[in-house]
Amino acid sequence: MGAIALGFLVGHGLIHSLPTLPALAWLAAFVVAMVLLVGRHRATRQAGIAVVLGVVWAWGHAASRLADDLPAEREGEDLSVRGFIASLPDLTVDPQFTFDVVDAAVDVPPRLRLTWYRAPATLHPGEQWQLTIRLKRRNGFANPGGFDYEGHLFREGVGAVGYVRDDAGNRRLPVTSFRYVIVQARAWIGSRIAAAVGDHRMLGVLQGLAIGDTSAMKAEQWRVFAATGTTHLMAISGLHIGMVAMLAAWAGGCIVRWRRAQPLGLTAMHGQVLAGMAAAVIYSVLAGMSVPTQRTLVMLCIYFGLRGFRRTLDIGRSLSLALIAILLLDPFAPLAVGAWLSFIAVLVILMATSGRLLREGTIASFSRVQWAVTIGLVPVLLASFGNLSLVAPIANVLAIPVFTLLIVPSTLIGTVAAMIDPSLGAPLLKLPAFLLDAGWPLLEWLARQPLAVWHAPQPSLPVFFALIAGVLLLTLPAIWPLRFTGALLCLPMMFYRAPTPAPGTFELTVLDVGQGLATVVRTHSRTLVYDTGPAYPSGRSAAELAVLPFLRNRDVRSIDLLMVSHGDQDHSGGMSELLAGMPVRAIATGPSVAFHDSARIACHRGQYWEWDGVRFTVLHPHSEGQARGRSGNDSSCVLLIQGHEGAALLTGDIEADAETALLAAGLPQADVVVAPHHGSDTSSSSLFVAAVRPDVTIFSTGYRNRWNFPRPAVVARWREAGSRCYETAASGAITVTFEAAGLQVREHRHTQRRYWTR
Repeated sequence: MGAIALGFLVGHGLIHSLPTLPALAWLAAFVVAMVLLVGRHRATRQAGIAVVLGVVWAWGHAASRLADDLPAEREGEDLSVRGFIASLPDLTVDPQFTFDVVDAAVDVPPRLRLTWYRAPATLHPGEQWQLTIRLKRRNGFANPGGFDYEGHLFREGVGAVGYVRDDAGNRRLPVTSFRYVIVQARAWIGSRIAAAVGDHRMLGVLQGLAIGDTSAMKAEQWRVFAATGTTHLMAISGLHIGMVAMLAAWAGGCIVRWRRAQPLGLTAMHGQVLAGMAAAVIYSVLAGMSVPTQRTLVMLCIYFGLRGFRRTLDIGRSLSLALIAILLLDPFAPLAVGAWLSFIAVLVILMATSGRLLREGTIASFSRVQWAVTIGLVPVLLASFGNLSLVAPIANVLAIPVFTLLIVPSTLIGTVAAMIDPSLGAPLLKLPAFLLDAGWPLLEWLARQPLAVWHAPQPSLPVFFALIAGVLLLTLPAIWPLRFTGALLCLPMMFYRAPTPAPGTFELTVLDVGQGLATVVRTHSRTLVYDTGPAYPSGRSAAELAVLPFLRNRDVRSIDLLMVSHGDQDHSGGMSELLAGMPVRAIATGPSVAFHDSARIACHRGQYWEWDGVRFTVLHPHSEGQARGRSGNDSSCVLLIQGHEGAALLTGDIEADAETALLAAGLPQADVVVAPHHGSDTSSSSLFVAAVRPDVTIFSTGYRNRWNFPRPAVVARWREAGSRCYETAASGAITVTFEAAGLQVREHRHTQRRYWTR
């Protein structure tokens, strides 16, 4: 059974790792080849057939989902659609929600992700609306070390994203559907909890534990939970569902022993099975049926089903059946990190607790499992997030018993009471709220520790495989020489350092931050960040979503110089979060940047320095006093970077006046230029382009931005000068290395392409 489940998973993985989805003819050829290659050995034949079935199953669902994507010609059109709000709206800023289309004038994807700016009414799940919308294809930042938002949308079945247009025809329709009764029930329960506790700061956690809705949690709370490795406890998890199912099974066994229940002819076992399975299903549905929830539910159903028929099945077979069932129900489950964490955690527990000759006490057994899970999940955590909470073992040892025994049960009891009457649930929900408040300072303190989170660079394959082998030896029951060997195999990961440019050369990366700019320059031992990208109304910024993950992915531990070209929000919005997220040794800003600090250096022409044989020169503004008389854009810091193998020019948002001043002062030629002002009509004059004459021009732009940057005429001007033009909106992060063999340009969307990316 294990070989079949693993083969089925491998088949899914083969499809989901492809840059493009193969045509049907290639799929048929693969199936025929696999059928011919499978051996006569029974286990080999079963595994091979499972791989084929996994490939076919995943390919069919992937092809069907891609066929529902928004056609490119429909982007930017005003479309009239009718459908249902299919999710709990995120009301933190402007309402965001999933919208299931039931009728449209033209072909649009059946599921959309919409934002309604200045929504005129409160939105509720299950409501049917007639809306005028404007759509674009799935899109998200594409940077090394960053979160794959496009992949997340694809996994959720979202075929396009967009926003609701201001239109008199937008209206709520008096139509209901039983299809959304569950999400409506979740919303109603969440509103009862909110009515019971008011604006308590732990409202989001309580709603997360009760109905799996964490939209009310603050960004700072998420950061603390992530830093302490306790995120899995802040919403309905497999641990919580298993606990509730076992408590319900115990209660069911007690109920059937009542005298009034005796005439039904039910035994204690029947009561346990019925109550436990019912509780698991109800609680999982309230959680929104995430992948870890599905895994737990399937395993509990297998357990209770076998118990009901008085059969037994070892945990390994149960886990294999659960894996097969989840892949059948959700072929895109392997794209969710939670699926891997969930299954690997169970496997690690099995490995750590099997083969023991001596019985252990409760505390020793709990400690062993906690240690095994902490170590066993290291490879998948580093591969998925690039970081590891070093204080997680301490935080979880303290938090898991409190959550399991006190917070979750009291939250559920209080929620049931609040469903009857919020005033009845209010005093009962005070206990979990008090416990969360009491434990919060400790979590904050742990999260603030200097080594609370270890950020690891992207390792080479030999180092990563050595880490996996070492983790296996440390978690499996083994004698001390094998464990010592496992620890040695983990050391290369601990001391691994990402490669850096050779002395005299440098690497330039223009990150994908939407409509904004964030650029990282790395020499052999130094790092410069030029601009930080925008901030967003949600409280997050491009620094958190793109710049910091990239720096950590490249093993950058501190920033030697942060240069913010000017004060426009799309260039300076992430400044505060970048300063909070990583040590910065020096800060240089343009005169329009509202940043007051004694360590600040004002940009002005004539400044220069040298790092590792690479020269940095500030070309503009002429002086801080003269720059104040210019517009914010024209006062941007302009930086020239010159290495042994080429030069790059960073121009901020300068426009025609500043370009003229640069030409008058003498503008050197550069091999790479980050185009001024994202390629607007007010910049990149013919004389400026002719003077720079770059081989590569990079435009930092947002996908289908409202200003239509870069302007076609501007792009044509650079191309006529002999330059190759790239856009972050199409390429993702663009990295240029200056080598003796010439310029090497890498586009992240191309090097890390998956079949669902646009």
